[in-house]
Amino acid sequence: MSPVSLHAAPPAQAQASRPLIGLDLLRFGAAALVMVFHLACTEWLDPSSEAAALVGTPIPFPALLPLSSQGWIGVQMFFVISGYVIAYSASQASASRFLVNRVLRLMPGIWFCATLSFVLALIFMPEPVTVLLAWYARTLVLFPAPRWIDGVYWTLGIEIIFYGLVFALLALRRFDRLESVVLAVGLASTLMWCLAAMSVWPDLGRIISTRIAKLILVTHGCHFALGVLMWSGASRGFTRLRLLGIAACTVGGLLQIRYDAGFAGASLGLDRDPTTAWLLYAAFLGLFCLSIRTNVALTDALPALAAKVRHLGLATYPLYLLHTFIGALAMRLLHDLGLPPALCLAGGFATAIAAALLVSRRVEPIFRTRLKRMIAPTEPGRATRGFASGPIDDLAIPVRQRSS
Repeated sequence: MSPVSLHAAPPAQAQASRPLIGLDLLRFGAAALVMVFHLACTEWLDPSSEAAALVGTPIPFPALLPLSSQGWIGVQMFFVISGYVIAYSASQASASRFLVNRVLRLMPGIWFCATLSFVLALIFMPEPVTVLLAWYARTLVLFPAPRWIDGVYWTLGIEIIFYGLVFALLALRRFDRLESVVLAVGLASTLMWCLAAMSVWPDLGRIISTRIAKLILVTHGCHFALGVLMWSGASRGFTRLRLLGIAACTVGGLLQIRYDAGFAGASLGLDRDPTTAWLLYAAFLGLFCLSIRTNVALTDALPALAAKVRHLGLATYPLYLLHTFIGALAMRLLHDLGLPPALCLAGGFATAIAAALLVSRRVEPIFRTRLKRMIAPTEPGRATRGFASGPIDDLAIPVRQRSS
């Protein structure tokens, strides 16, 4: 990178071991967008969705469509956050420690939440038991191709590929190349989206949105690269070259969002205009930068708030895994009791959030402790400390897409 720094980087010591209040709030906000999309949009507009099957009788929310129909944008937001936080956590870990921490973070939530979803699916989903068993087994081992017990698991394979790239650099002792490697991935993704936007190859947008393209980071590489570049800028300074990389990947991200807006609009029979999604993404990026810049002042001024916000941040992973089943079934119960749609939706949100907090604070720690004893018995406390001491949780919470 260019040695000319346009903005001084904050001292590493100033950021160490601090919760990132802003990013935890942004993650929770993105999770709320995901819930709105599933519980107030696809639940009544997409009969093939899990939410529609679980609710049973559609509960329409036409007044919320300007926002709810754009809730899928949460996936791009979480990929940016994942790029930032994975770079942060990997910068302080060996390859083995990074791998252990990723396993400890991913698997306890998956095993518990997938099992709960499987049990609920047996009761409320119309598919045969053998089909549900196959989906459940694929979910437990994170099989990269659909289907899974819940469509939201589609992004975990993409996250794991990104983790694998970072792990490979750590194992080769070339973590110093992370920024360059991920920037190359981001620029390749941006180039493909630029070509798709120019209609040089009319079907290119669909091709670079296939499952294989997603797994090799062609589809969303621009979003991951944005997060990594922001981490590099925050820790080492925003050089001209970094700012150019951020600008290029932002263009790629906006073009990728435009394609998803068209796909979602066509699937749901709605407007394909990406303007609202673009505005939400731009607002997110602005708040993302602001939260990083002001984090030291925020945590110093509001230490008690930081701890509370941290709980919300940690709950976003189980919220992602459970919100469709728990939220939709809560809506179904409230609707059967005769409550108005607004209260059904509020109840679905509240129940899903309460369940996520319960899992993150009570259930996951038990599973994680037992798993740690199995995979890292000679390092008492080390892997868990590495996981717990990071400023924010490092798993993005995406939203289901039918094309995945």
